[in-house]
Amino acid sequence: MSAETAGEISGSGSGLACAAGGELALALAPAGRKLEVAPGGRLFSFGDPALGVYLIVKGTARAWLPGGASQELVQGTAGPGSVLGLPSALCAKSYPFDVEAVEAVEAIFVETELVNQVLLQRPELCMQVMRRMCDELSALKQTRDHMTACAKQGCALHGACRQAAGLE
Repeated sequence: MSAETAGEISGSGSGLACAAGGELALALAPAGRKLEVAPGGRLFSFGDPALGVYLIVKGTARAWLPGGASQELVQGTAGPGSVLGLPSALCAKSYPFDVEAVEAVEAIFVETELVNQVLLQRPELCMQVMRRMCDELSALKQTRDHMTACAKQGCALHGACRQAAGLE
């Protein structure tokens, strides 16, 4: 990682020092390698083996789940400070959604083995990992609840909700 990237990560108000990534992102960043993804490019896709985590340094990416019949279920956006793919990488699973750059994205990719080494050296970070995993589970439950409610109420706005619930 370059000195320039390290400066962006530790700078206040930008980079990985923001609340989203916090101390965990700062600890992981030196172990990773810098990636640049052009708008429309993918950081990872649904079903890809989760070989590590992505730390967003600059730019914006969107996380989404492809739906059938040219529809998609939007999960959200990720900006500087976001740590993507952590639960999947730690559990040796595949990524559960696609992540695509909305604008040029600068990211740091940290292989799972290196993430594990950092966590062994800094066990106090394990609570941050647990908090992040709980937050993701909560977000998934909210998405499921939303899709269920939309399907029951005949949501005209979210055809993808009806389709995901198996009603179309």
